[in-house]
Amino acid sequence: MKFEYHSDSLALKVLDTSHTGEVLDFYKRNKESFEKYETDKPSNFYTYTFIYNLLKAEYSSCLQGKHIRFFLYDYSVSDKIIGSVSFTDIRTNMKSCIIGYKIDEAFRHMGYGRRMLTLSLKIMVTECGMHRIEAYILPDNTPSIQLAKTMGFLSEGTAYAYAKINNNWRDHLRFTYIS
Repeated sequence: MKFEYHSDSLALKVLDTSHTGEVLDFYKRNKESFEKYETDKPSNFYTYTFIYNLLKAEYSSCLQGKHIRFFLYDYSVSDKIIGSVSFTDIRTNMKSCIIGYKIDEAFRHMGYGRRMLTLSLKIMVTECGMHRIEAYILPDNTPSIQLAKTMGFLSEGTAYAYAKINNNWRDHLRFTYIS
């Protein structure tokens, strides 16, 4: 697996600690919209030190084949990160993992999610050998549900009390992409 992929004007990159400032900026710009759908963050999440350590840990996990987070760029419109897609709980023996994705609020509903998932799913299936990729989505996250369905994810029902969001255990809909 490579650490950088290109398709047209898009780039998907695994970032190291030298990109701490731009990753922190991406999270800060989208804090309000991301936190509606994500697990609770530690109080120091939006600090340089926390993001530096997060990138360091994620890079190490990527090298070990346990976790991959790509950051999305479209250099034809911006030099900033405009999205992220991660693959966690990678189980090479079972050829499965869990996907999570997000798009910068300023770039939503422009096709970036579909383009990012098209490229990243291809990487995970062809280069990493993944057979089953699961997505857990809050029932009120209609855009994410639509994207998953558009990408060929199949509905597998409800994962009850799956993740703690805003101090409440929330049910999620489970979708699965089968290669």
